[in-house]
Amino acid sequence: MSASADTMYSELAHVVQEVPGVAFLAPGLRSRLRSLRATSPLARPGDDTPGITVSAVRGEPLTTVEIRLICRSGRRTLDTTRAVREAVSRHLDTGYPGREFRIIVTVTGVT
Repeated sequence: MSASADTMYSELAHVVQEVPGVAFLAPGLRSRLRSLRATSPLARPGDDTPGITVSAVRGEPLTTVEIRLICRSGRRTLDTTRAVREAVSRHLDTGYPGREFRIIVTVTGVT
């Protein structure tokens, strides 16, 4: 992962966690496996942002940003999801002008 990719993941994680109603980003499979075995061969530098995946199809202008999160109980999940999508969209429009993003927000649990 490049320095700019690490920066993007960190920025997106911060933006998402600032949205009211978000408890935390969902841990990914790699994080779960790493917790089972401290010396996991799956651990990689820069792979410490679970819950966010950024992917692009070669030759396509559209980049997909997938966010998996856990919502807080007592708040409407739909409102939280919409707020996350809007916050991420604003951040990407400001930080990465001229690029097209498709934003997918998935709630994987409520706590």
